[in-house]
Amino acid sequence: MPSPISPKGARRPHPAWCLLGAFCLLSAVPQDACADDGANLLSLNLQELTTIKIDTVFGASKFTQKLSDAPSSVSIVTRDEIKRFGYRTLGEIVQSVRSFDVTYDRNYSYTGVRGFNGLGDYGARVLLLIDGHRTNDLIYDSSAVGTAALIDVDLIERVEFIRGPGSAIYGSNAFFAVINVVTRTGGDVGGAEVSGSAGSFDTYSGRFTFGRKFANGVQLLLSGTDYQSAGPSRLYFKEFDARETNHGIADHHDADQFWSLYGALSWGDFTLASGYSDRTKEVPTGAFGAAFNAAASTQDTRGFAELRYAHETGDGWQLAGRLFYDAFDYNSPVDYAGDDDRLVLNNDYARARWWGGEASLGRTFFDRFRFTMGVEVRSTSKLELGNYDVSPFLSYQKANADESVTGLYAQSDTEILKNLRLSAGLRWDHYNTFGEAVNPRLGLIYNPWRKTTLKLLYGTAFRAPNIYEAELASPTFKPALDLNPEKISTYEFVAEQNLSSHWRAMASVFYNDISDLIDSQLDPADGLITFRNLNNVRMHGAELEIEGKWDNGTLLRASYARQEVENTQTRRRLENSPENVLKAQLSVPVWRDRLFGSIELLYASDRTTLRRARTGDTWLVNATLFSRELLPRLECSASIYNLLGEKYHFVGGPEHVQDQLEQDGRTFRLKLTYTF
Repeated sequence: MPSPISPKGARRPHPAWCLLGAFCLLSAVPQDACADDGANLLSLNLQELTTIKIDTVFGASKFTQKLSDAPSSVSIVTRDEIKRFGYRTLGEIVQSVRSFDVTYDRNYSYTGVRGFNGLGDYGARVLLLIDGHRTNDLIYDSSAVGTAALIDVDLIERVEFIRGPGSAIYGSNAFFAVINVVTRTGGDVGGAEVSGSAGSFDTYSGRFTFGRKFANGVQLLLSGTDYQSAGPSRLYFKEFDARETNHGIADHHDADQFWSLYGALSWGDFTLASGYSDRTKEVPTGAFGAAFNAAASTQDTRGFAELRYAHETGDGWQLAGRLFYDAFDYNSPVDYAGDDDRLVLNNDYARARWWGGEASLGRTFFDRFRFTMGVEVRSTSKLELGNYDVSPFLSYQKANADESVTGLYAQSDTEILKNLRLSAGLRWDHYNTFGEAVNPRLGLIYNPWRKTTLKLLYGTAFRAPNIYEAELASPTFKPALDLNPEKISTYEFVAEQNLSSHWRAMASVFYNDISDLIDSQLDPADGLITFRNLNNVRMHGAELEIEGKWDNGTLLRASYARQEVENTQTRRRLENSPENVLKAQLSVPVWRDRLFGSIELLYASDRTTLRRARTGDTWLVNATLFSRELLPRLECSASIYNLLGEKYHFVGGPEHVQDQLEQDGRTFRLKLTYTF
């Protein structure tokens, strides 16, 4: 997170070649994969069949519904896909999905959607849920998807990606999209698992998980993970290429480590779940004016406990509720250059504690009309941020705030005709800080033919100003005055087509109108920086995707997106926004259902930097060989990331001296998981 003492060669392939490559990938699918093979189908275990048949989503409307009935464009990534493609973090899962983008500045991973990936916004405009529990913190609104994520990817059953505004049921932060992580249950694990991995840059991880469903119906899941990475030993930044800054070389300053715990206990209608993670990342970039090649790190701890209740009465009423408590701590001890070249240790910190609850009830009437209504409350017991020099002690800021939120929502799903549905939702939120927000959502869903679904979608969303934006004060910043929520109105048309028992295709066009985006601005009257509602943005584009799944385990998915994001005041393309994005994944059985080879291609056209330079196109290839039961109870995987050794960059934020930040070259990981 930012410190308040500072303000915020090779020729790349053309997108057409990338698209051609995707079609070549399609042709690589073995011919026998396109035929129904009864023997292969029988060889699949129950878990695989469940994975293939997944066609429902919970996070789109807070109840389970078919993907084709959801009032949004939805993608699902399953546990089987996570293992087959060797995804190491939630961020890599997000990066694989159409519409979504993840950038990394050697500190945090930032989630963007449809070409909008704000520099230094910590993914604040995407709501991240774990089993429906909100995980965005209340200081920076961050959606942690890299190694700072709250949960190990091995505990994920599936991830639901719900595009479009979700404020009509979730309130703030559900601005561009909602990501709902669905975890495994004790019954899914069915015993104990030990997992270990080793990879480039002296990277090691270990996990132990126990899960079981007992005869009395109780399910228990307990898991712990430890991760250590030394990072690249030498990183070169030309902007610091001087004798006094070690000629631009950061020596052993990119280490990353975390440990996490997760547990869940279910009995009858009740589930008690809790998670905790502690992550420390060394920062080599000299961000926010830190002394280069000196000590600088960020330390994040996140935790939550939640009691959930879900019950259906004999006459069809569905009752649900949750009580929760969350905590977030952040520290950033950093060396800064003081007088006479003396290093001064400064600490930037934040603390947040909040609690709340939610209750809802719903029912389907006459098999044609479903109605749901609910209430949600959230209140803080601590919201604090500050900054001080350690020795001699000098405090630059200590700010406290409180936030209380009440939300009421209602939604309906009506079958107007047998092939025509109307989904409508409305939510009212009240904040003690700025007042009220009202957000609707409408979806008209039409099935002109049995295998065809057309969706016409409209909705609005908002993001409330957070304490960092409203209260930040330091020698270079001053508190903001009268910040308003950010607002978005979205319009989207989606067409989904099941081409056969194996093939599915979709296309969409979207238009987003965003107003009152919060950004920092220098006040010429006093030379201090403050946050203001400065920008209006227009987003529009189109997306295409085709997916094939076969009974022998073959999986193919390819998508292309054209996205244009423009600041309406300057009429210029937004920074860090690729206009063309191509993604493709192919996984095929190499030997029966026990050995799979998978390859992933990720292409993004160039991005504009803050200094109006261009990063160049990015073309990444990742490959994984995954096996199960080659030896009894043992899973193995070997992955190579950035297989072609592509040299590519992400855009540096306003806190960086660097206009562009080079990313890692070719890396690898080996992983073993044993079940007993």
